[in-house]
Amino acid sequence: MSEEIFTPNTIWIITEEVAETTTTTSETSTVRGARDSRDMGGIIGRKSAEEIVLTTEKGKVVITKRKPVEVTKLKEQMKGFLQAMREMLDEADEPDSKIQLDEVEVSVEINGEGQVSLLGIGGKAGGKGSMTFKFKRK
Repeated sequence: MSEEIFTPNTIWIITEEVAETTTTTSETSTVRGARDSRDMGGIIGRKSAEEIVLTTEKGKVVITKRKPVEVTKLKEQMKGFLQAMREMLDEADEPDSKIQLDEVEVSVEINGEGQVSLLGIGGKAGGKGSMTFKFKRK
């Protein structure tokens, strides 16, 4: 028998940012929003669902964040993006044209808040997760 698949209320988005530094040590630390002696910028007493991992290696600091995003918000963003892509591709297919658009591949980025954006040529997905969609004519 087929088993029903449960849709979660939230999914995790993992983002990564890289910053230059002058040190050459290697260390990793994880911040989970717990209370301690370090200044966390106003989140004392508040439990954070975001997980932050700082890694310092070879002159760079890598900030990796794991943050929950509501599935309903991500669905709304994706629906809007896909609808806009459909409209643009329909407009690109002129009936009198001597050429026909057969396939389009686009990359999108999803930030820690679940916002979906088209990734431009030469763009960087720093601080964001990315996905690639391939639209092919039926």
